Amino acid sequence: MTAALPLLTVEHLTMRFGGLVAVDDVSFAAETGRITAIIGPNGAGKTTLFNCLTGFYAPTSGLMRLVHGGGEFLLERMEGFRIAARAKVARTFQNIRLFRGMSVLENLIVAQHNELMRASGYTLAGLFGLGVYRKAERQAVERARYWLERIGLTARADADAGSLPYGDQRLLEIARAMCTEPKLLCLDEPAAGLNARESADLNALLTFIRDRHGIGVLLIEHDMGVVMSISDRVVVLDYGRKIAEGPPEDVRRDPAVIRAYLGQEEGAA
Repeated sequence: MTAALPLLTVEHLTMRFGGLVAVDDVSFAAETGRITAIIGPNGAGKTTLFNCLTGFYAPTSGLMRLVHGGGEFLLERMEGFRIAARAKVARTFQNIRLFRGMSVLENLIVAQHNELMRASGYTLAGLFGLGVYRKAERQAVERARYWLERIGLTARADADAGSLPYGDQRLLEIARAMCTEPKLLCLDEPAAGLNARESADLNALLTFIRDRHGIGVLLIEHDMGVVMSISDRVVVLDYGRKIAEGPPEDVRRDPAVIRAYLGQEEGAA
């Protein structure tokens, strides 16, 4: 039997900005139902890699293949909006990008705009309240309420998203991404600014997404407590190049990682 292809395969990815090589011949794979963390010092190329995967940048060279549902998507050849809509890649950012003046529930509904527009026949079915649109609308609300319950914000559904505590805004942003029903969820430093309790809530949500929904999660994170506790695999970048890859316990002990990122001398306890 032929082995199943990984969800995401990145081969020899390079991104140059003039004379600066931000991502330098990077290759790795990420699997469905696994959390893959990408770590490294500031300036290592992590966010640039995400920008290539999600269509913000067209890479200088390399291949980014996403495989799911019997389909294959070559992300380097796709526009950003098609990567989200067709390849089913969702992303969050270092800085929270909620619609702060909308309610918590509305933030989750608006994430499903494309699906609702298709169901509406691009206005007509929605305008006349046809059954196909009403069904899609009910499903969108049910999906939104499901994720509100998962992040413990059902009671705050009608509150403005901008009024939530910072940690809840982080969880809401991930829930909003999940409302698009992605196959690959890309999270850029989701634990940034969280306290210990909020980080524990984040860990619980991400492991639930992985274990219950079978989603492939790609995670950029500086919080080693998060990385080492929930990641199935870790990829380490330094100056744009991959210097290590493997299970968290192996990466933690890798001398190259210790020198470049963890800030400890080799042989230290």
